[in-house]
Amino acid sequence: MKILVPTDFSKSATVAVHYAANLAKHLNADLVLLNVVFINAPPNAMVGFKTEQIEEKIADNAKQDLILLVNELKKEPNAVKNISFKTIVGYPIENVVDAYAMHNQIDLIIMGTKGASGLTKVLIGSNAAATINKSTIPVITVPEHARFNGIKQIVHASDLYDAEEEMKILIPLAQLFGAAISILYVSPISSKRKIGVEKIKKEIEKKYNFSNLSISISVSDDITDGIDEHIAGLKADILTMFTHELTFFEKLFGKSVTREMAFHTWIPLLSIKK
Repeated sequence: MKILVPTDFSKSATVAVHYAANLAKHLNADLVLLNVVFINAPPNAMVGFKTEQIEEKIADNAKQDLILLVNELKKEPNAVKNISFKTIVGYPIENVVDAYAMHNQIDLIIMGTKGASGLTKVLIGSNAAATINKSTIPVITVPEHARFNGIKQIVHASDLYDAEEEMKILIPLAQLFGAAISILYVSPISSKRKIGVEKIKKEIEKKYNFSNLSISISVSDDITDGIDEHIAGLKADILTMFTHELTFFEKLFGKSVTREMAFHTWIPLLSIKK
């Protein structure tokens, strides 16, 4: 297994690196650190400068920072056996990350996020949210205060329409850690939908021979509040959600719940594209 961790050496990105390293130890996975180099300035600001030379200098500095970071990780107890790094000049970041992941047999991407509000939230969350939207490979987004202490309780937010298929992917993950899965559906207050929770649960248990499972329904018009409350009540270690390509209206109004949760929740979020 290979885990890719894009990093810009910020505090939130470094938290994600250490989270990924500890997860890699548990899974006996290889770890790849990636820094994407680009000049964040308008074209007219670069008049008179040789852009390529500047990018090369930034890449050289990033390489030195990556070497220091790798050496730091190798000094940890029971360090990850295989750690490598890469710097790539390119933009946008999500395209570079996706291309590298696809061409290097990456199984999982882990990125840092930082909770904020307003414009700051949009800017800080944009790379993680864009990567979730772009990548066909599962992405874990790690909040800046999160630490890896194993995974014993997984909360999976679902609309329950494809719960059996979703569990086909999540149950093997739970079994790796001996974790329980709590499936949560947040139902709008005005909803008239009837859900046979026990039937769904029994079908999943029978199909996958997995009984460490529960299904809950939270009634709320605010999906993120409903998820947050459930996470807090269970003291969950990770939230999982399936996502999809952004529709026109999601792009226009930013209504994707998965991308909202990517930098809203205080525990890591595993996003898997359907």
